[in-house]
Amino acid sequence: MKASVSKIKHSFGFNAKGVVVAPKFTLSMPQGQVGTIALTVHAQPVFGRWIAEPSWSLGEGALQGSHMLPNERSQLYATLSEAVEAALDRGLRQMQAMLGKAAHDAKWHTRFEQLRQWQAEAMREVRAKDESLPLHGLTGIDLFAGGLGGLSLGMVSQGVRVALACEIDPEARRIYQSNIRPEHMFADIRTLLAECKRKGIQLKADIVCMGLLCQAFSKAGKGLGFADPTLAAAYAASMDVLEAVDAKVILIECARQFLTHDGGKDARTLIDRLTRAGYRVQHRSLNAAGFGVAQSRERSFIVATRIDLNVDDILGYVFPEEHEPTAVVADVMDAGLPATIGAKRITAHAPPPAGRVGQLAQVGRIDGKNCQGYRVYSPKGLGATLTASGGGAARFTGAYEVPGGARTLTPREAARLQGLPEWAEVHPVQTHAMRHAGNAVAVPLARELVRQLGAVLPRAA
Repeated sequence: MKASVSKIKHSFGFNAKGVVVAPKFTLSMPQGQVGTIALTVHAQPVFGRWIAEPSWSLGEGALQGSHMLPNERSQLYATLSEAVEAALDRGLRQMQAMLGKAAHDAKWHTRFEQLRQWQAEAMREVRAKDESLPLHGLTGIDLFAGGLGGLSLGMVSQGVRVALACEIDPEARRIYQSNIRPEHMFADIRTLLAECKRKGIQLKADIVCMGLLCQAFSKAGKGLGFADPTLAAAYAASMDVLEAVDAKVILIECARQFLTHDGGKDARTLIDRLTRAGYRVQHRSLNAAGFGVAQSRERSFIVATRIDLNVDDILGYVFPEEHEPTAVVADVMDAGLPATIGAKRITAHAPPPAGRVGQLAQVGRIDGKNCQGYRVYSPKGLGATLTASGGGAARFTGAYEVPGGARTLTPREAARLQGLPEWAEVHPVQTHAMRHAGNAVAVPLARELVRQLGAVLPRAA
């Protein structure tokens, strides 16, 4: 005889109203740590997954707050860490939305930055103890790490400890170190092998990830590939490092054009070197919009699994599947920020969509120009691909409709468009922050790529 739905719910801690009244996990910010803000997250395991909800109060002024326990309508997450992180993000965004324009005042801005710092430390502690993470205790190396560290955030979210990272840009390196805290950080891949040898550091890890420099392969680049004179030495060094490192899996992100550039010559060079080094090499192009990101961003990923790993003879490493886009730009935008591009400069291109749409929705052009930095989009659709360069009235992000005209995205909004958690630091200088966002890998996509390695890599003892 099958158990009734009510009995099943009760066995997981739900009461008759569908609420978990005694959650298994609670995370609370110490009273007084961030002004008068109080924040607690409750989480509960359900059917082998986790649900979590935030409760908070601002403690002054209108005494605003929001309180809720995990319940039958809460979203399911694969791990405790993911559920808690999502609840922390939601709580902070709820506070900002409740305050409206006041959230941008100096006092509240400072408090929210302090809250993010607490969240960052809290998440590190939660992950360190979360044995539900599929790669708990494994190690990683990140080459060409970037500023926001999208690939590393994907690894860390699944329990990987980043042992070593390399990034030449000092501004990007500082932000990366703040967000990821690798054990060792190096600046130049051209001297990485010699530096590790001198310091007695072994280039050994379960996973090595690398964001292949895309300038020479992308549409915005020069199209010179590995022969690009400004990048040739870095490319050559990266190939040497990949051959020298002792890794079970190598994960490489690259521009889609890399796989077809010069008839695929450069891609074959990389693939041949990896196969000779003892790996099975697979590749696939994926769009971040299919992983819950409000951005149309297609990139290619190369996954090399060592031939002694226990993988399926036919499928090998199984790439994650894209889903229909669900997020839109409005989800990442802060309320109350004014237009920076007046309506008089915008020529209508198409009517805005009536509701949310899973595609770009261009509605206008700035100064009549039809190039990325002058296009205006509806926030009810996907965002344009973030770039690390480019000009125009709406450089880096494109422009989005707001009352009175349009505006570009802020650095924090651009980080959200890449799926970064709210606790992640972004550079305080706008141009650095935008370049970091434009160069990053979308975190939810990186997380799913790494999660799939749980079926390939044995857990740490």
